[in-house]
Amino acid sequence: MRNKIIFGIAFLGLIVLQSLQAQQSCRKVHNFCKEMIPPEEQSKDWDLDNQSKSATVEKGKVYEMSFIAYHDYIYRISNCTDVEDGEKINFEIFHMELVRRPDKNGNPRIFKEKVSIYNNKTDDMSAFYKFRVEKSEKLYVQVNVPASGKSEAKQFKDSDFVCVGVLLEHKKAGKLGF
Repeated sequence: MRNKIIFGIAFLGLIVLQSLQAQQSCRKVHNFCKEMIPPEEQSKDWDLDNQSKSATVEKGKVYEMSFIAYHDYIYRISNCTDVEDGEKINFEIFHMELVRRPDKNGNPRIFKEKVSIYNNKTDDMSAFYKFRVEKSEKLYVQVNVPASGKSEAKQFKDSDFVCVGVLLEHKKAGKLGF
């Protein structure tokens, strides 16, 4: 009986360890996104934002993350994946906006909805985007993961999963105007 309990605990521990290792294999992938930024855009002025994220994701799916962009800062967002020789990642940035439109009864109403402020499809599939916000606000990043290509991670070589990173960097904006 005692051997069965020890075996059960060891087996459960092994499963938990493998699960944690699979999740952590994509940790800090966002740090490699800096390589996607052209040399003329790289400088030491940018600080890593703690809201950057990396994750294991399924190929061909759309994933969303959110972050807070603060007033008086310039942000640079870049994304990357560990897919070898695959398609570029499509990403889009949204913010919430009040929109006036009729409800189902035809009465004019004000709704809050996500409105796109950038899509890299219109920017030659650029892997990064720089922007400044007028006021502090919550922004959303949608990442469309390519459906093809093989992951560089050993455990994802022949699977439907890849590592994706979204790197956020910021720097203090200079004073504009008077």
